[in-house]
Amino acid sequence: MKRALCILIIFTIIITMVPSIGFAQNGLIITSNKTITATSGDSIKIPIVIESTYDDIEDIIVSADISDPTYVYLTDSSSEYIDYLEYGDSKRVTFKAKVDELAPRGTYKVDVTFRYSGGIQNETVYIRVNSNPPSLNISRVDILPEKEVHPGQKFNIGVELENLGDITANDITVTLEGLSESGISLANGSSTQRIQSIPGGFKNYAAFQLEASRSLKRGSHQLKLRLKYNGNMEETHDITINVETDRNATSNLIFEDLTFPSGAIRQNQEVKISFNLRNQGQSEAKNIIIKAISNDANGLVPKSLSQLKIDSIAPGEFETVEFLFLTTKNSETRNYPIDINVDYEDDLIAPGETYNINQFVGVFVESPDENANQSTPKLIIDKYSFEPSLVKAGDTFTMNLSFFNTNSSKAVKNIKIFLTSDERTDPNSNSAGGSVFTPVDSSNTFYIDSIPPKGRVEKKITMFTVPDAQAKTYTLTANFEYEDGQANQYTATELIGVPVVQQSKLDVGEVSFFPEAYVGQSTPISLEFYNTGKVTLYNMMVKLEGDFQTENGQYYVGNFTSGSSEYFEGYVIPNSPGELKGAVVFTYEDSTGQIQEVRKEFTLNVMEMMMEPEFPGEMPPYDEMPQKGGSSAAKIIGGIMAAIAIIAGVVIFKKRKNKKLEAMEIDE
Repeated sequence: MKRALCILIIFTIIITMVPSIGFAQNGLIITSNKTITATSGDSIKIPIVIESTYDDIEDIIVSADISDPTYVYLTDSSSEYIDYLEYGDSKRVTFKAKVDELAPRGTYKVDVTFRYSGGIQNETVYIRVNSNPPSLNISRVDILPEKEVHPGQKFNIGVELENLGDITANDITVTLEGLSESGISLANGSSTQRIQSIPGGFKNYAAFQLEASRSLKRGSHQLKLRLKYNGNMEETHDITINVETDRNATSNLIFEDLTFPSGAIRQNQEVKISFNLRNQGQSEAKNIIIKAISNDANGLVPKSLSQLKIDSIAPGEFETVEFLFLTTKNSETRNYPIDINVDYEDDLIAPGETYNINQFVGVFVESPDENANQSTPKLIIDKYSFEPSLVKAGDTFTMNLSFFNTNSSKAVKNIKIFLTSDERTDPNSNSAGGSVFTPVDSSNTFYIDSIPPKGRVEKKITMFTVPDAQAKTYTLTANFEYEDGQANQYTATELIGVPVVQQSKLDVGEVSFFPEAYVGQSTPISLEFYNTGKVTLYNMMVKLEGDFQTENGQYYVGNFTSGSSEYFEGYVIPNSPGELKGAVVFTYEDSTGQIQEVRKEFTLNVMEMMMEPEFPGEMPPYDEMPQKGGSSAAKIIGGIMAAIAIIAGVVIFKKRKNKKLEAMEIDE
């Protein structure tokens, strides 16, 4: 039994060690390399030897076909004709193939068909490409001396290129495109750099000397890096340069020497308002629009143009501005506010944006009838203010009111003041058409015992603004009920403008990433983010921060409208193993111009890079490859091994049976 098993094992080993690559059917033996190894860009030959061992064979047509000719294709004829093959003779047929420079690592199948007078025979040859084509990628972008560029500044930009393929990238041309004199231009040198070669897995560096125009706008500016190599291979990558203006270098207009009537004005009289508009900034202010608007056209109307335009004001210079108004014959004894509003630009502000300053002026008008009859006192709100000055939706604020008795001889008493508002919230909102403002820990009604002639009393009230209030100026009405010294009752109203702004709100989803990363390999970091507030977020920027290199590490969103959602995906390239902490950082300007920042932290477990298998994702080696046709060596070997196994089984069975018979004879 042991001897038979040993013979079986030895015979099997000998059979498997025979490097037979010939196939026979009907007397035709075909010999060929089962697997041909090549590299991207190679030109190869597929040799096939045909031998007749049985009889003379005529009209042999040998044809080759590559099932996927995208990367590997035949360069010559795909068929060869052999008119006659004598018994014992052999002929050699060779097909020529080309492996494309872009062919990725893998195994490509070539089907070979033999047609002759005795029948048809099919065989398969495999072309194994053992390299990946060259592929250049930007592994790092350096902006020196700072990451952010300022208008008028000279700076250097360096680009590190990495060849992710196995084949050397040769004759590399690196061209920086998108330069212009009005934006970012060359400070020195050329916009095209040349690199002789970058072997597979290695890196090289290209640098450019640039200059930012003094008129360059703040924000993100895109340049393109065009790469050409290995003759016909070309790639284009985007490079983002962040431009940040110096806040101290902008223009800055202020009001100076503001003059207007300080005393009482009669009906049908001219009102002159003048001031100097000075630029105390460092840049020229341009496209200056000045508006002076009367808030009550029944009592005060413009006599001159209510809007003026000034082309520019240089730093340190000023322009004198003058507006004329006229009190009407129907004007009442009270204060008439005038809103002076100034919008302007400079070369450092982003396109479509403007700076804004404003000033309120109050003109007190006294009716002549009421001046003659001092028995009719008037109660007005001569000034009011808010803390904070801009009221945020969803927050509380304090309103300071000053109540003034305009009469010069009579006091007012038993004064009741209550605040009302005709404006309501959106019927489709959460507050469903309710009031925008609600008093906090108090009533919206004041009581003042008395106010002496030309006297004033100040009051404070804390109000709450509903969260879904729209961003605009709302009007509150102050209703007065009071008496004079003879118990004559009077009523009056005053309007209060309350500017409301919506708070910005950015919601960020969970960061998605692989829990384990490898040194030197890019790992994707992605997440979604949403503008869940009711206002637009301006100049939004998303970027990756941490002690690592990045690919697509920053993304300029621009103006992110309310209700919008976006997706960000960047790549982190760890430098060393261990725990690696980083963050996705969101920066934007809210509706008040304030810069806001939101950070989303993440932690990666970085490990050393594992060795790749020699032929990942390829076809199995030759000795494991399934064969076609009834004449393949695998079927012949399988049949021999099966026969040997049957013979060995019969021998073992007979020996066991003989032993049992001997044991029975001994027992007897």
